Amino acid sequence: MLGLARAYLGPQSTLDGINSIHFVGTLERVDPNQPAKATAPVTLDMIFSKPLRQRLVIRGPKVTMTTVLDGYDAWDSFQDNLDPTRHRLNWLKAADVKNLRANTWENLYYYQVPDGGSVEDKGPAKIDGADCELVDFTHGGGIVYERYFDRDTGRLVLTVNGPESIRESGEMKVDGIRFPKVIVSTTRTESGKDLVATATFNHIDINEPLTENLFVVPNFPPPKPAAQPASDSQGVKSILPAASPQGI
Repeated sequence: MLGLARAYLGPQSTLDGINSIHFVGTLERVDPNQPAKATAPVTLDMIFSKPLRQRLVIRGPKVTMTTVLDGYDAWDSFQDNLDPTRHRLNWLKAADVKNLRANTWENLYYYQVPDGGSVEDKGPAKIDGADCELVDFTHGGGIVYERYFDRDTGRLVLTVNGPESIRESGEMKVDGIRFPKVIVSTTRTESGKDLVATATFNHIDINEPLTENLFVVPNFPPPKPAAQPASDSQGVKSILPAASPQGI
């Protein structure tokens, strides 16, 4: 099944030759408490780089949020767009680092067995009216990506990661590789409501030159006393990094 799924995305030699992917687009969230009202789209800039590096930048009207994984280290920051002295930097906990490492692997290694993990074919399943094959990709720490592939074409129909379900639509081709144009992530909250995030890509680069400073902890200016930036991107980072079937 995985051979068919990889072939659907593009030539194996091209997939294996990917060392970095850079996605640029927009992100829109729907508050489960106000399902009829979507938040204004924010800009999205996301980079994955082998072996295990990730950089996610979400810029909203007031605040820019940056999340970075560099091997076994990870941090995120919030910075006021108008006042650079208002900022906050957090080093992520071990569980968050494990999730980012698993997500980065899933985005770069195209259905290969996770390092230190396993792949298990769970058999046929019916998803969205399509005859699918369920394959579990298990990473360290019990992180599992359940992927449903169309049994005839190898197309990825659905990905489930814990409380999050991920679907894609549209298509962009870069160097002969298929990428989704739109990714919709639906996460069931503790209250039982659905938080929906939609990423729409307008540009994708493969193997572009990357500088080391992209993954370096920023040297912020000294903060003002008790300054805390408001986070208009709150909740986004927990959704988007897992929101790509084969690469995001």
